Amino acid sequence: MVLEVRSLTKAYANRPILRGVGFEMAAGERAALLGPSGSGKTTLLNCIGGVDRADSGEVIVAGEKLHALDADGLARVRRTRIGTVFQFFHLLPTLTAAENVELPLQLIGVPAAERESRVRDLLERVGVSHRASALPSELSGGEMQRVAIARAVIHRPALLLADEPTGNLDSHTGAQVLDLLAEIVRETNAALLMVTHSEEAAKRCGRVLRMKDGELIEGGGTLAFAAEGQRSQEAEVLNHLKNSAPPPLCPSAANSYDPKASESR
Repeated sequence: MVLEVRSLTKAYANRPILRGVGFEMAAGERAALLGPSGSGKTTLLNCIGGVDRADSGEVIVAGEKLHALDADGLARVRRTRIGTVFQFFHLLPTLTAAENVELPLQLIGVPAAERESRVRDLLERVGVSHRASALPSELSGGEMQRVAIARAVIHRPALLLADEPTGNLDSHTGAQVLDLLAEIVRETNAALLMVTHSEEAAKRCGRVLRMKDGELIEGGGTLAFAAEGQRSQEAEVLNHLKNSAPPPLCPSAANSYDPKASESR
């Protein structure tokens, strides 16, 4: 599993925010995290991203137990295992698009020649290579989010977190960004956890996690197990259909039906 969240709790000023949240995500899985304001979505995302610490429970990202790491260890995991896309982009205003994307590679010591090659290829992949030298103030909202996505995946993280990635975009541009995220996940096999208020955005994910009052009320467990159960049910239905005669459409059809002849077709 890329992400394991086990019995997570968190409180601020004795006010419970997370109440025993638990779920898992596999590589290549896309999940939408839905819930009203104050349900605990942002706190959960911060704990998963290593920005905040839970009071109890466990978060394991690509085999790294976040609760067992010190500040330096958490920083290392954030730089190497996790990528984050924000609603308001959070691009550094004095750096060009290419320099913003390059920054995560600089932080983990990737050689300059490799950095240049990976940044060039990825900017082309997300459709903004022609804006590589532009500052964030010179980019449209859609272009800024494409740069932000490139920055989030340039270091090839196992887990991609997206916090309202379309919340600051018009519907057409937002749909393009969601399509791009889905394509990037398919290509990299990263797990994507996306916080959103949009039911339409959630429909683009293979799974919905729904929170209310700090609890996960829908979508816990693993998609892999759910998919296996679905495949088993489908196999049972197909097997039943294969070994059963269809209901007659009329008396003459019932009298002339031959199961062996049916199997041979």
